[in-house]
Order: sequence, then C-alpha cells, then structure tokens
Amino acid sequence: RAVPGSRGLYETRRQHEPTLILIMGIVALVLLIACANVANLLLARGIARRREFAVRLALGASRARLVRQLLAESVLLASLGGFAGLMLAWWGAQALLALRPFGSGLFEIDTPLDWRVLGFTSAVALATGIVFGLAPALRATRLNLTEEFQGGARSLGGSRSTLAHSMMVVQVALSLVLLVGAGLLVRTLRNLHRVDVGFNRERLLLFEIDGAGGRRPPLDPIATLDPIRERIASLPGVRSATYAFDVPVRSSRSGEGMGGVVYVPGYLPTKLNEGVGRNDVDPSYLATLELPLLRGRNFDRHDYREGAPEVTIVNQVFAKKYFGSEDVVGRRIGWGLTKEASVEIVGLMRDARSGVKGEVAPFALSPYTRSLKVFFAHFIVRYSGSEAAVIAGVRAAMRKFDPNLPVTSVRTQVEQIDHFFARERFFATLCSFFGALALLLAAVGLYGLISYQVLRRTGEIGVRMALGAMPAQVLRMILRESLTLVGVGIVVGLGAAGAATRLIESLLFGLSPLDPMTYGGVALLLVAVAFVAALLPARRAAKVDPMVALRAE
Repeated sequence: RAVPGSRGLYETRRQHEPTLILIMGIVALVLLIACANVANLLLARGIARRREFAVRLALGASRARLVRQLLAESVLLASLGGFAGLMLAWWGAQALLALRPFGSGLFEIDTPLDWRVLGFTSAVALATGIVFGLAPALRATRLNLTEEFQGGARSLGGSRSTLAHSMMVVQVALSLVLLVGAGLLVRTLRNLHRVDVGFNRERLLLFEIDGAGGRRPPLDPIATLDPIRERIASLPGVRSATYAFDVPVRSSRSGEGMGGVVYVPGYLPTKLNEGVGRNDVDPSYLATLELPLLRGRNFDRHDYREGAPEVTIVNQVFAKKYFGSEDVVGRRIGWGLTKEASVEIVGLMRDARSGVKGEVAPFALSPYTRSLKVFFAHFIVRYSGSEAAVIAGVRAAMRKFDPNLPVTSVRTQVEQIDHFFARERFFATLCSFFGALALLLAAVGLYGLISYQVLRRTGEIGVRMALGAMPAQVLRMILRESLTLVGVGIVVGLGAAGAATRLIESLLFGLSPLDPMTYGGVALLLVAVAFVAALLPARRAAKVDPMVALRAE
C-alpha cells in the first residue's frame, strides 16, 4: 500500500488515531462545560448591572454599543483564559505523555508549541468568547427603562430563565457523561488487576537474552540455556528459574499471537487453519510459574534429546474443545497441515491466560529445543528476596557467564501485565481528572445560577415571607427547584452517556457500557454535589428580611 510520506509513520498513526480523537472529544466536552458555566455567570453579572445599563441607555447609548462592550469583555476573558492555557500547555503535554498513552519504548513524540498550536488556541478562544458571550450580552441589554427606573422586575419568570436553565442542564449532562466514562474505566482497571491469570504472578521476574544477533556466531541453545538457568537458580533470593521461547502472558487479549495450526484426528475444524497458542519451554516451567499439572506427567530431559518422540502438554480448554470429556493423556495430535498425528499428549495442565482480556484460549506446551534452531529465550525467575538485589545478581551472573550476551526487557510479571493496560490506565486517569474538573465547574455553575435566581427573586421571597412563609419553606423551595434542574440534566446526561460510552466499549473489561452501578453511583454523586452547591444560596434566601425586600420593590 502506497501512502504519502508526509503523513509520517502511517501504521502507527492509523493505530493511535482513534485514541487522539477521543482525547479531543474529552477536551471539547470540558470546554463546553466551562463555556456554559461562564455564560451563566455572565448572565448573573448582567442582572447585577441592569441599573448601570439602564442609565447608559437613558443617556443615549445604543443597545448595539452595549452589546459590543459586553462582547469585548467576554472576548477579553476568553483571551486571558487562552493565554493562561498556553502557559500551561507545555507542562500539560509533558504530563500527558508521561501517562504513556501509546505504550513505552516504541517511539518518541514531539509536542512543540508552534504557530499551528498558537493559531488554533487563539481561534478557539476568540470563537468561545463571541459565541458564549453573545447570548448573555443580548439578554442583559434587553431592558424596559420605565420598569427599571421604577425598581425593576424582581420575579423570576419561567420564560426569562430558559437560557440559564438550559446552560445548567447542559453542564450537568456533560459532567455526567465524563464521570460515567471515568467510572467505567476505573472499574475496568480494577477488574483487570483482579483477573486470575491461572498462575502466581507475584514475585516473578522476566528478562530476555538473544545470542543470535550482532557479529558473533549464534550460540547453541542446548549447550547454553541450561547452564544459564542453573547459574541464576543458585543466586541468593531465587527460588527457581526457567526459560521459554515466549513469556507466560504475551498480550492484552487471550488468543493473540497464536502458535499455529493443530491437527486432531476425527475433529472437523470450524474455520480454515484453526490454530492454538503454543510455547516452547524448559522442564521447570510449570514449577516456576506454580501452574498445576492436573493429569499425566511433566516434561523430562529425555524429551529434549535429539530423535526423542514428540510430546506436548495441553490446557483444559484445549482438551475440552478437541476431545470433549475424554481423557487426553496418551492421545495424539499433529502440528501444521501435514495431517500426521505424531505428537503425544503427556500431560493436562490448568488453564492459564496467555492474555488478560477475552476468554482463555486452547494452549499447548512443547520442549524448548524441539522446533527452535535460533538462540533466543525469555527467562522467568521466581524470587523471594529483594527485587533490586535479584536483578543486580542476574545482571552480574550474566556478565560473568558471557559479557557479550545482552540482558534486555527486565521487568516483573506484574509490570508486564500492567503494561498491557496502558491505554485503559491513560483514559481512566484522563477521564477522572476531567470528570473531577467538570464536577467542580458544574458545582460552581449551579451556585452561580441559584445566586442569580435569589437575586432576581428577592422581592418575591420577601412577599412570601411577609405572607407567612417560614424560612424552612423558602429553603426547601429553592433546593427543590435546584435539584429538579439537576435531575433534568441527569436524565439528559444518562441518555447521552449511554450513546457516548459505546466509543470506549473496546477498552472495558468485566462490565457493560451500560453498567447500572456506575450510572447510579455517578447520578448520586452529582445530586450530592448539587445539593451542597445549592445549599448556601438557598440558606441566604431563607434569611431575607421581608421589610428590606419590600422596600427594594
């Protein structure tokens, strides 16, 4: 496939493009929440300045001039925000890359603050300042001068609060979408960390050696790997050591990296070239992993001799899929398309995952040197002492054995499995941060809106209290209206979240994109935060002095 060279690493770009688009979507949601918040605060500020605008209009100022003034103020606010954002951009980009959204060790990404970034930021700041400042400006300058100089209308009519209420509903709905996404991803990470891989993953060290590269002649694996294993197994703090062609958990999904085609007499494959996972291992592999052998025997040194009969050990899924309820020990299978059943099954091991996600796949083990002619191995070390001391001992032992033999990819089994969760961890961290920010913005926005309502309804509240309403009744009225507004936002947000979370369905594990516990927990959290945010202005409304309010009327 020919692609333009100007597009860079095309396969990498195509692989990670959905991730980048999702990031842009998350940032756009936060921007919309912030803009709705500022628009509500500008509405409240406009109400506080109604008398000023009335005087200006009475002295001859045109409404268009006032709108231009308010737009200039909102654009100035947006520009200051954009400038502050640019100041934080370098740090933010580095923090984002520190989360390793594309894994580690593959390539480096450059994030310069060039003219394209500056131009995009300036355009967004200008557009948000104009778009979200226009409606509050038009609302604030729509005045009846006679009414204003007679004291102004203080009752909050439904038609006059539609814009502010709509902005609040948007904030709550978008905040819920981000929080639901964060909740689903955090619970996914918890499920991934708790998954049973079939063996004891703790205190297991992995590293690679490759003697086939460089200018030196390839080493003989038979004469080299066993002495290395014995040397490492004798180190202080090491309980056992083994080697294999591949690591126990090779991918994020079970079934990736399949070993090859299997031939089972009497079994009709459901698809062409149906394959199973395979790994070539040392006899101490099962003992080092603490992976139980359920039936039959383990490999012994006779199985590794030249000309010895071919043998294999299969897992429970393999046995059930190809042999049903029959005993597999002693049965014969074949590798490849030869349709020759020359390999004897000598053991049945417990199911273990070759990947963290997905179902456990059929899997088989073979003696290491049976099919491999190159010198390459993953060493697996079970240790009980200090991890740092064991790593230092392994490096020292390998330097003493052969200083030209490289030791690479040193990590624990837990670290290797965690590496598979890079994307999930990245999105969980990002969504949690932006979800918390959105929740804070929604709380501030609700507080501003309720304060705005109390200011406009001071006269109405005074009349209610003069006619016998108790402060507790006024408090309940304000809280009820506020929580009703939040409830509408939650209902809208639940529908939006149900559609949006389909975009991260591939990142989830162990739960549905419509997980009721996550949705219910986020809804309760929003209600609790909204209650606290509305309580302060509601209490202020309950303390209104009726005489002061009526005198203002």
